[in-house]
Amino acid sequence: MQDAVHKLKEEIASLQTQLAMKRYSGITSDVGGLPESKHLDGSNYSDWKFAMKNYLVDSGLWQCVEGANVDEELDQRALAKINLSIKSCAWAEVRKARTAKEAWDCSADGPILLVV
Repeated sequence: MQDAVHKLKEEIASLQTQLAMKRYSGITSDVGGLPESKHLDGSNYSDWKFAMKNYLVDSGLWQCVEGANVDEELDQRALAKINLSIKSCAWAEVRKARTAKEAWDCSADGPILLVV
């Protein structure tokens, strides 16, 4: 009986993860989920930070930035969304980030510098 309950719990957890991933897959409006005009370019940090946080919250991915008990696949989705919301001229500081939290923390102290 305990084996059956354990298997059901595992199956429920798996289905919840699958559902979460399907739920958020169609929300993006442009590459990175933000309109091109909101992508971080080094001069619009405050606007980008506000828009990106709200986009990640709406996508159910903000917990990845907070960094506690994060599902690896969801974290990689959040990291990709952050990276895709940054114009290539501002990639230098986030390029090495391996998690959404690392990418977010790269920009936490202020505007990401432009590479020209």
